[in-house]
Amino acid sequence: MIKAREFSEFETFYALYKPLTVYGRAEKEKRRFFTDKSELENELDFIDAIKSLVAAKAVKDKLRHHLRNIPLIKADNPIESSAAELFLVRKFLMNVKAIFEILPESTRNIFGAVWGSSALLALLDKGGRGEAFFIADCYSERLAAKRREILAADIKLKSLKEKRLREISSRYGFDFSDRDFLIILDKNFASFGEQHDLYAEPHDFGRLMIKPVYGNEYLSLAAERERLRAEEAVLEKKVVDQLIYAVNADRENLQLYIEAVRRIDTAVEKARLAIDMDMTRPEINDALPEISETGNTRGSIELKNARFIPLEKSLQKTELKYMPFSASFASRINILHGSNMGGKTVALKTFVFFQLLAQSGFYVPAEYCRVSLFNDICFIGGDGSASAGGLSSFGIEMNDFIKACGKLEKGPTLFIMDEFARTTNSEEGTALLSAILGWLSQRSGAFVFLATHLAGLEAPENSSWFCMKGFDRAAFGTYFEEHSSADLEEKLRRINRFMCYEMLNVSRESESRDAVKIAGILGVDKEIINLAGKIIADRKK
Repeated sequence: MIKAREFSEFETFYALYKPLTVYGRAEKEKRRFFTDKSELENELDFIDAIKSLVAAKAVKDKLRHHLRNIPLIKADNPIESSAAELFLVRKFLMNVKAIFEILPESTRNIFGAVWGSSALLALLDKGGRGEAFFIADCYSERLAAKRREILAADIKLKSLKEKRLREISSRYGFDFSDRDFLIILDKNFASFGEQHDLYAEPHDFGRLMIKPVYGNEYLSLAAERERLRAEEAVLEKKVVDQLIYAVNADRENLQLYIEAVRRIDTAVEKARLAIDMDMTRPEINDALPEISETGNTRGSIELKNARFIPLEKSLQKTELKYMPFSASFASRINILHGSNMGGKTVALKTFVFFQLLAQSGFYVPAEYCRVSLFNDICFIGGDGSASAGGLSSFGIEMNDFIKACGKLEKGPTLFIMDEFARTTNSEEGTALLSAILGWLSQRSGAFVFLATHLAGLEAPENSSWFCMKGFDRAAFGTYFEEHSSADLEEKLRRINRFMCYEMLNVSRESESRDAVKIAGILGVDKEIINLAGKIIADRKK
């Protein structure tokens, strides 16, 4: 599956998928691949249910605001006894309630968004302002009384401190009103004689650090305040324990809210992508494509005006045209021939991209899309130069093919083969690939989409053959006579402009005859191009 994701550039799209909650992001990281039709249909139903709300900007903004403010809470185990946990639970409940209230009742029912924690939230609201939370006096009369004692002590301590500071200022001229100590010269301090209301200690180089001495009454009252504060902490702990007990008693609801938030968050984000990229809901087949002995077809896979997002965005930057892809696959063995640079690999990438989108629970960027479900997608191909663990690229291909065959035991498997066996000689490559296609055709769970240059393949009955429409030679011939010189970038633009990236269903293997023409466009010497054309013509005789 990893190679299929890399080949189809699926992660380019997946990076645009950005759930807002920690629960939605955790779901994203799972990279779920739905193989059960009912589960996938449910996932798509969630997008259906919320898409119209997301389309309304004001509603979307409210949903996203509250989703963004959902904190992480852990409701699978009893919550720890701390005011910090209570703050998170209150913030969680406030935003969950707001999200549920935005959704119509019918939509809430689809997401399992059933509110049942009014009593708990009202209890926590006694200690809340906005999204904050504190242990308020109203939770305990004993706690309120203790805090009144502490307040009285604070007022008395402040009065004693201010009185002493006024005395020191009047007697010595030192101002401690906004500081705890002063640094003065030793000789200046000595001039005041013996002092009982100042404390001094050496600082550096003939200077002293001096501090006020507030007296026994102040120190006794400060000690009493510390005792009161310790008793307050005990009473606060009792309140926290009572509130935590109430929260833990509501854990079942909290767990349901987490699941509902996860579903809503991912659906909102998938709906946003569907709207922004003009995506539609895919249809899901009950079985793999198959042509019966009578010629009837069932379960065909179909793409109509499908847009391969990574390529579409890339071409937009270079101002090259992009042609949507349309195709229908009615059999399990599908073979694609075509010219160099004619779009075979893009056709494979588009197909895999859409299969991954659909089975990951997304809408798809197409006018219409119908897919079958596979247990796994196996990409077998490469750039002809890959090597790993001492294996040649051919060895890697064989190893990947063997692994893919093993997947058939677990369920329907999609084989994506791009120029399979390209690095061996054409005779052996053709024989091996013909045998592989015949073997896979006997496995009811195998679906093959193959792009190849190899000629003379012996494909099984009921295989489907395709070719890329390729280069529009006539149109380009007229254009090229007037535009014979250009740099490489412009030459590539010309090829793109006159290349028809359309996949045609043909009755048998078709021949590719665009490679020589494209080589000429790219600047290969005319003498070489003419000689290549003559060799091709001689072989036809």
